[in-house]
Parts: sequence; structure tokens; C-alpha cells
Amino acid sequence: MNDDPFLFPITGWEMKSAPIEGIVSIRFPFLTHENQKLAEADPGRHYVMQAEQARELRDALSRAIERIESPEFDPSAPAEMDRCLLIY
Repeated sequence: MNDDPFLFPITGWEMKSAPIEGIVSIRFPFLTHENQKLAEADPGRHYVMQAEQARELRDALSRAIERIESPEFDPSAPAEMDRCLLIY
């Protein structure tokens, strides 16, 4: 890890759905420092979204992966958050 204070690698995820309410809950356990053991990962918070939001997240993740895997991707370019992937 580097000195970026916004870099918290996730160690997995936990997803639950409530079909009757039409919501999905997701939680991402993550590491808070480079010497932290996986077993000591912060469990993270539960985030709840509607099914349509979950679909949008899925699609945004797919687009991000496609961009990384594209021949035009430059891994040596400075890592900055791609604003086109932000959804408010």
C-alpha cells in the first residue's frame, strides 16, 4: 500500500437480499493499514440499495473492468478517480 489515505483494500464482501422489500445489502470488510492481518480486517458497514441501484453498480463495475482490460489502458498513468463512474 502507499500513503494514499483513501486506499482501504477490501478483503471480501457480504451480500444479502430482501426480495419482498426489493433491496440488496452489501458490506465490504477492509484493511486499515498495511501491517493488518486479514483476520483483523475492519468488518465495514452495511450499505443498502434498491435493486435498480444494484444493477447500476454492477454495470459501473463492468465498465471499469472493461476499461482496465482495454488495450488503451495505461497502468503507468497517475491513479485518479474516474469521475465518469461516479453516480449521485
